[in-house]
Amino acid sequence: MRDRMKLRFVAIGDSLTAGFTPFNASRPWGRGLPYTSYLDKIVIAELSKKGLENVECSFVNMGVNGDTTGGMLSRFDSDVAPTNPGYVFVWGGINDLFGARSPSEVIENLGKIYARARKMGTEPVACTLPSIVQHSPIVPRIWELNELIRAYCAENRILLVDLFKAMSDESGLLKEAYSSDGVHLNAEGNRMIASTIYAEFVKQILDGLIR
Repeated sequence: MRDRMKLRFVAIGDSLTAGFTPFNASRPWGRGLPYTSYLDKIVIAELSKKGLENVECSFVNMGVNGDTTGGMLSRFDSDVAPTNPGYVFVWGGINDLFGARSPSEVIENLGKIYARARKMGTEPVACTLPSIVQHSPIVPRIWELNELIRAYCAENRILLVDLFKAMSDESGLLKEAYSSDGVHLNAEGNRMIASTIYAEFVKQILDGLIR
């Protein structure tokens, strides 16, 4: 009998990570299912298919509604470090941009978060930002930030999941089918986030465990 192996993933971010959805009768208080819930279901099914019943994966969601990259950085040691994860998904910046912070300010904070993760022995997994449904002055800034994230990850050999590419239409806007209010995601959007993270990252981790 093979020894049991545990893989722990932590997701830090804002309301997009937390799974916020605008109020409706079926989901009061903005409580939707975050992408980590869908990712957990995907992984459970895939572990069985791959014969990896000895592997236990857990996904800890540390998303906070309204958070900024500065907030994520300030709570990283208290929220993420105690869970001792092998990997941390870092997805944030949209609230910074809505708050008139520049993409260069945001990438500076994200870079500090990636470095903080590596310092504690955890591998950061950077995520680009999905766009929003309608054209507005913030859209080019989302594009600019995503280019900065991609460049930073390439230069520093940080794992990257391109959520923007997976969620956008041909004009670089968030596909309406994925959104509940033009910015936040509905169930289909969160499923797509989970599927993308699995396909672009988690699958490779699991495939590497097959002997």
